[in-house]
Amino acid sequence: MKQEFIKILLVMAGGSLGALCRYGASLLAVRFFGTHFAWGTLMVNLAGCFLIGLTFGLADRSQWMGTLPRLFFVTGYLGGFTTFSAFALESTTFFRAGTHWPALASILANNILGVALVFAGMWVGRLR
Repeated sequence: MKQEFIKILLVMAGGSLGALCRYGASLLAVRFFGTHFAWGTLMVNLAGCFLIGLTFGLADRSQWMGTLPRLFFVTGYLGGFTTFSAFALESTTFFRAGTHWPALASILANNILGVALVFAGMWVGRLR
C-alpha cells in the first residue's frame, strides 16, 4: 500500500511540474511570437515527443531509469507537459512492430476525431 501511495505522489508531482512548464512555455511563446499560431503548443508537443523518444531510446540500451523515476518523468512530467508525446510513442511503437495499419489508424483517429470532437464539444457547450 505504501509503495502504491509513493507511485501516486510521484505521478502527481511530475504531472504538476509538467503542466506548469507547459503553461510557462505557452506564455513565453505568446510573448515572443504572438497569438497568430499555437507556437507554445507546437513547441511543447515537439519537445515532449523528443524527450519521450530519448527516454525510451536510452531505456532500450540500458536499465538506467527504474520504475519510480519513469513514473515521475514519463507518466507524470511528460503526461502533464503533453499527452501528444504518449500518442506519438504509441504510433511509433506500432510502426516499429511492423503493424502499419494500426499506426495509421491511430494517427488519423487521434487527429481527425480529436479535432471533430473539439468542434462537437464547442457546439454542445453552446446549446441552451
